[in-house]
Amino acid sequence: MPSDISASVSETLSGKTIVVGVTGSIAAVRVIDLIRDLIRRGAEVHCTMSHAAGQILHPYALEYASTHPVITEITGRVEHVLFCGVGGKADLFLVAPATANTIGKMANGIDDTPVTTFATTALGSG
Repeated sequence: MPSDISASVSETLSGKTIVVGVTGSIAAVRVIDLIRDLIRRGAEVHCTMSHAAGQILHPYALEYASTHPVITEITGRVEHVLFCGVGGKADLFLVAPATANTIGKMANGIDDTPVTTFATTALGSG
């Protein structure tokens, strides 16, 4: 369990909350290692993923890695604001892997996946 590995390498990220946005690239299979590495450095990690990412990697894999439910759609709980809005819980929103499609959407303010919704909220809140 990640709680057993928390800060086992260092405490560099202790007290930090990181939201990882996973997009639809075959590189998504490596995000499990990234999440676990962030936890080993003390971070609390939450995940959101695009539908395309779900075609490559099951949300349960991200839930296992982070120990938190994965956000696969935006609901009335406005998860994107909770984490990435002004005063939100997240210290960092990290898109990994960042496909050219998602980078283009973020650059042009296109907000049509959970990952881009988190990104536009994070950008808008500074």
